[in-house]
Amino acid sequence: MVRVIEAELPPVVQIQSNAQTSAGTKQSVDSLSFKKKVQNFWQNSPCDSCFTTEQPGTPAFYKTLDEHRYKMHPRLHSAVEFEKTKGLRVLEVGCGCGSEAERFARAGAHYTAVDLTNAAVNLTQRRFQLEKLEGRFVQADAEDLPFANGSFDLVYSHGVLHHTPDTARSVQEVHRVLAPGGRAVIMLYYRDSFNYQVNLRVVRRFRARLLKTEVGFKLAQMIWGEPVEELRRHAELIKQDSGSYLNMQNMLNRNTDGPDNPLSQVFSRASARRMFWQFQNIRTEVMFWNPNWLPGIGKVLPHSIEDRLASRWGWHLWIYAQKRHLEFTGERVPLQARPRINAQAPSEAVAS
Repeated sequence: MVRVIEAELPPVVQIQSNAQTSAGTKQSVDSLSFKKKVQNFWQNSPCDSCFTTEQPGTPAFYKTLDEHRYKMHPRLHSAVEFEKTKGLRVLEVGCGCGSEAERFARAGAHYTAVDLTNAAVNLTQRRFQLEKLEGRFVQADAEDLPFANGSFDLVYSHGVLHHTPDTARSVQEVHRVLAPGGRAVIMLYYRDSFNYQVNLRVVRRFRARLLKTEVGFKLAQMIWGEPVEELRRHAELIKQDSGSYLNMQNMLNRNTDGPDNPLSQVFSRASARRMFWQFQNIRTEVMFWNPNWLPGIGKVLPHSIEDRLASRWGWHLWIYAQKRHLEFTGERVPLQARPRINAQAPSEAVAS
């Protein structure tokens, strides 16, 4: 059984009246603009779809996509532990093309997907139809999840929440829809990674300068081996406004998920923990090393060295957290106004 529920991106007025940033201020117009750009980008480029040339929605499409995904992310199975989700109500925020969705469903989870784009919803739905799996699919915003409090036992999100303008609000929504004792398994881009601190800050800036000339372009293509079309797009953006391109935020945006990616964010362990302040038993782990970050030697490094690099300088920060079993939800009473317990009233004390 495949159930599809499509919900349009909340209108601007609704978001402005309801959504707030982590600082408690009204969501900005810039944030809304970013969100629409994010939606359009991923609508046209569903996660990982660029790594296969097969026709979308066909068995070959999903097969080649999954082969690439789990080759690039060999620790993903152990990081998520699909086999332990049987019988759990699982929500995935940002389902992409449904790679993890299928594994949750095969493990026996009661699976629900949320994605900002109907492209991802439709591709994941099609996968479930082909495999005769059960699931529920909703097009909605991670910052405003359309579910009641305590609806899920596990919320999973892999590389999604750093693309929404107010990541802290989306984490609050994850907390809200989790049942007491429920778990969150979230992956965000890691600020203290080799990719951010060295590759983006230094190496990619050098590459940007190479891309300004045709000779440099050919040299960059030879060194990094990236698709010519993608490098051409980078060169075009540099030619349009090199100063804007070299802005660190734009370097992050354009050199993570494609040259036209409108928004990416990075987080340290400390900033991630602050966003998850409502949770308990918080644990973080760093994973994922891309051999292409070390041209020439990256692909010949022993797996043992690659694993060490990934655990210290990896690009993916995994956050494991649990919603408290009991939480105070009533009105907070100022300390001086709280009644004393098992104490005589002042008048009684004087009388005695």
